[in-house]
Amino acid sequence: MTTNTPGPNPNSSPVELNRTSLYWGLLLIFVLAVLFSSYFFN
Repeated sequence: MTTNTPGPNPNSSPVELNRTSLYWGLLLIFVLAVLFSSYFFN
C-alpha cells in the first residue's frame, strides 16, 4: 500500500496514514456492530 506520489509536500503520507487508520477503525466498529446485532437477534 506504499504509493510514492511525487510532490513538493512531504507531509502528505502521514495524512494518508491517519485517513486509512480512521477507515480501518470505522470498519472494525461496523463489523463489531453486526456481530453484536446478530447476537442480540438470536
